[in-house]
Amino acid sequence: MGMRPIVIDGGEAKEKLSLEVGAEAFVDFTKEKDVAAKVIEIADGIGVHGVVVTAYQAYKTALDYVGNRKGARVMVIALPPAGTVQLGSEPSTFVFKNLHIIGSLVGTMQDTAACLEYARRGLLKPIHEVRGKSQWAESVQQLRRGEIAGRIVIDFNKD
Repeated sequence: MGMRPIVIDGGEAKEKLSLEVGAEAFVDFTKEKDVAAKVIEIADGIGVHGVVVTAYQAYKTALDYVGNRKGARVMVIALPPAGTVQLGSEPSTFVFKNLHIIGSLVGTMQDTAACLEYARRGLLKPIHEVRGKSQWAESVQQLRRGEIAGRIVIDFNKD
């Protein structure tokens, strides 16, 4: 799609997966002292053109990655528990940087058609691991601890 994705996450498994599926760079927030500075450095020393927030815990730092970039966009996807997160700054920050905050619960028909076209061309790869029902409890705990790169599918016909 012409983007230069920078993934921010923690752990070697997630780094490996991110780079395999097309990330240009990976910043491990468990190892990097100043994540925003590292992201800005990777983004030509200016800042990113856009931020896609998929984990609501990342809203508090989403604007930091923009740096001095003008016209950046922040896509609000992750939905936190009501009243727990504020995505904000001084109004002058939004005005002078010409920032755009965008949110959507659904995609358009064009988005759906593009996604189906990617699937038809074999460009969408499921990132999951199938486990038996005896592994359910541990799988949930691994997901909570952020140890899983991708998703887990529980097959109730397997033990």
